This record gives sequence, structure tokens and C-alpha cells, in this order.
Amino acid sequence: MAQDPELQSVDEVVAPYIGDETPGLGVLVMKGGEVLHMKGYGVADLASGQKVDADSLFDLASLSKQMTALVAMLQIKDGLYGEKTPISKLLPVFAQTEFEGRAVTVGDLVHHLSGLTDYLSGDESFDYGAQTTNAQVLEWLAKQRQDHAAGEKFDYSNSGYVALGSLVAAADKSDTLSGVLHARLWDKLGIESTGLVRPAHPDRVVSGYKGGGGKFEPSDDPTVTEGDGNVFTSLRDLARYEHALARPALWPEEVTDELFANGTFDNGQPIRDEEGNGYGFGWTIGQADGEKYATHTGSWMGTATYYQRNLSSGVTVIVLANNEDAGVVPLAEAIESALN
Repeated sequence: MAQDPELQSVDEVVAPYIGDETPGLGVLVMKGGEVLHMKGYGVADLASGQKVDADSLFDLASLSKQMTALVAMLQIKDGLYGEKTPISKLLPVFAQTEFEGRAVTVGDLVHHLSGLTDYLSGDESFDYGAQTTNAQVLEWLAKQRQDHAAGEKFDYSNSGYVALGSLVAAADKSDTLSGVLHARLWDKLGIESTGLVRPAHPDRVVSGYKGGGGKFEPSDDPTVTEGDGNVFTSLRDLARYEHALARPALWPEEVTDELFANGTFDNGQPIRDEEGNGYGFGWTIGQADGEKYATHTGSWMGTATYYQRNLSSGVTVIVLANNEDAGVVPLAEAIESALN
């Protein structure tokens, strides 16, 4: 088997992080859909010493949202619903919900404008645990008052993406979002080792940690919700996914362009978060040094992830760490700088 591409310049940037900021790391660098560097560093498990490689499986955490949003976009293009469709049309649990102002729409879920309150807030009225399902989250959400009226404020929402995941499944008459992701995306791209909630190869999943400065302790909090997280995947599968984004073949190129187009508030103004960035279909949209970027972070117990697409240069950097406290954003930025 041919060796995966490697760049010495990337190795030099990554080296100080291994064993200090994180036990293990996976790094993927691509340009125009082609792999420039794909390599695992450090260990997947401190006890066994198993090494990270391109096939190690990491929990993407919130990076999973972009895949939920992508299949939602494909359903929209198929005419199953539109961004302005009220979510109650596909999710009957919200049929009797009294929303502030106007009904919450699909576009509100996609762009974090719904105002749905955070199911992870620790509210005592919701007994959230490791086996809490999407249906249970939605049943609780449907009875809660919104944090604000839809369409008026950007408010990053895991609740919104759990609802979007259930809506996507309902639109395709699937029991799970996982089924839709396989049918519409992963199977068609030859993505074989990726799974939602249940890893395709449990023996390849990295162990999660927290800490820093070379001192780490186990951290793990498995859940079963779909839509806002819980995709387990590898660098090798992400390379196939990124290739599809850079060189669309399964869908028209304009679909990809729309994924990275900023949404708008009800008053017509473009979305701006506290840092001045916009939000597309599961992607934060921003600029740096005159170049346009689509990015997203992922963070959960035992994992830290970052996906950075430079839409101007075509360079993509993906960093996956098995330490929730790892500085994956500055590392990805340093890797991109090292390519110049």
C-alpha cells in the first residue's frame, strides 16, 4: 500500500503539540480536493500505547453539524421542503407550540436563528442523560419558551441541530438521521468507516482525555442524540468528504456554493455573531487577511476538532485531537501558514 502524502513543514509545526497539548492528533491538509498531507501523531490510547493513524476514529462533536446541514440542503434541492417551511410541518411535536413572533422554520434551525433553548443547559425540568433520544429532546423543547423570537438573533444552538437532524430523518421517512447520512452521502462517497452515534469500528476509536502540559486524564461522556454531534470518522474518510466539497460530483456546484453563503436575519441584514462572522449551512463564514474562510470547531468530553476551508486559496486544514483542551484552532492556522 502506498504511503499517505506527508509534508515535513507540517510535521515541524505539529511536533511541539504531541505529548504536551494532546496525547494524539490527526492532521489532514488538502488543496483543491487533493491530499497534501494525511498523518496521525502520538497515541490513540495512553494505556495501550496504540498509535494514531489515518484510520483512527475521532468524535467530530459539532463538526457533525455540517453533514446534517448538507443532507438538509440536498433535501431542499429535491423539493421536500424549503428554508421557510415551518418545522411543525415535518415535526408534529411542535404543532401546538406557541412560538414567539412567528413559527420557527427550517432555515432558522440551519442558521442558529430559532431561539430554541439549549437542551444542554442543565435545566432541572429536563432529565438529560447518556441515553436521551432526539424524540425526548424535542418533546421537552416543544414545551419550552424560546430564548428569543426566531429570525432576530444569532444564538448557536445544539437544540436547533437536534431538531434539524430529526426533521431530515422525517423528510426521508427514515427512522434515524444516520440512515439518511448513509444513503445520501457516505455510501455514495465510499465513506466506509464513518458512523453516527455507533462507531463503525469501535476498536479504532481513540480514547478521550482532558488536561495539558503533558498531564492528561480520561474524559468521556457518550450520548445518543443525532444532528448536533456524534459523528465518528477518520482522516481517510474526511479526505473523501473534502474532495466532494472541493470537486462536486454528486450534486451541482451551486449547491456547494450555497453551503458557504451567509444567512440573513428577518430584517434582511446578514448574520453576524459576536466576532463578526456569518453562518451558512453548518459552517461559520468569515474573512482573514482578505481571504474568505468557512470553518467550524467541535468540542465535547475527550475531543477537540477543527475544520478550516480557505475558500479563496482552496487549502483545507483539518485537525482532530483526543484531548478536549487541545488548541486545535491555532494549530490549524499555523499549519496553513507553514504551507506558504
